[in-house]
Amino acid sequence: MLVVVGSQNPVKVEAVRQACSLYFDVEEVVGVKVSSGVKPVPTSEAETLQGALTRAQESAVAAANAEFAVGIEAGVITVNDHHLALAFAAVLRGDQLGLGSSAGFELPTDLLAELDPTSDAFKQMIDRRLGGHNLFQTTGSIGVLTQGQLTRTDILRDAVVCALVRFVSPQYY
Repeated sequence: MLVVVGSQNPVKVEAVRQACSLYFDVEEVVGVKVSSGVKPVPTSEAETLQGALTRAQESAVAAANAEFAVGIEAGVITVNDHHLALAFAAVLRGDQLGLGSSAGFELPTDLLAELDPTSDAFKQMIDRRLGGHNLFQTTGSIGVLTQGQLTRTDILRDAVVCALVRFVSPQYY
């Protein structure tokens, strides 16, 4: 089985490989470069979900022979004056769509003061402020903030598992 991911980020590709391998005989997971169609840092649930949907749709076009096309998008969601990092996963299989989300975690307010959602510079700022290197392609800020108990791969894998629910338990849908 071929699975295509709307990103070349090794964390997202690995998260999809782990999630799909729980249920299917996955031969290959391929990341393709696509646009999310949203800001570098989406700042609402709707925008973050749209980024995941666009990535899934664009990856389905890029690899029409794939069994599943997956899009993952992370953003910053505000809930009652608290700012949570959260990701959505969208999984396409033909005309069926499955959606899931990651665990969310509160971001330190001083990080948010420097965050420009329209710029890719946030990645370097997060690395600098949290003392990491290339965190978005390794453990993620969640890895630093949980002292290694959860990684970005972990929470993105769980989002994809949640998005696969409709495909692994179709009798309920």
